[in-house]
Amino acid sequence: MQGYVPAQDEAFAESGKCFGELEDWLVSEEAAGLQHADLEEQLDVRGRELLRRLFQDRLDVSAAAEERRHDVAGEDGVVRTRAERGRARPLMTRFGQVSVSRIAYRSPGRPNVHPLDAALNLPEEKHSHGLRRLTAVEAARGSMEDAQAAVTRATGVRIGKRQLEDMARRAAAHVEAFYLQ
Repeated sequence: MQGYVPAQDEAFAESGKCFGELEDWLVSEEAAGLQHADLEEQLDVRGRELLRRLFQDRLDVSAAAEERRHDVAGEDGVVRTRAERGRARPLMTRFGQVSVSRIAYRSPGRPNVHPLDAALNLPEEKHSHGLRRLTAVEAARGSMEDAQAAVTRATGVRIGKRQLEDMARRAAAHVEAFYLQ
């Protein structure tokens, strides 16, 4: 049985609310009193939040549309007979952190299987492919500290130095495959 898929006007309610708040702020006295540089900075931050909420709403639509399957097996070949809807995992994106909710297929003593992760091509790690790509590009330009600062400037997302180093190392190990895409 398929999960409840909200109507389009309901599906993006959170991002719609955020857009409305952004519109209201733009016509407020606070925004009217800002110089262009401050207005630009505020729009950058608030716009990223709007994009994050749009991303989250889209992920929620995917989760709601995910159908229960009865043929899911792990890499070990064992069919996972139990299904638990709503298993969430964090995903750090260029816009900030979102939560990916999906069905977990389970079997005692075996790792869970999440077919929606594969359908969405989610990385095993917490950081999205877009954020990892940006990190790899910035790390190749200079020091890790400079890369860390550049990623934060571009996205508002703060990545720890060790995490950034690990992502750059993994990207370097797969550089040939990266350029084939």
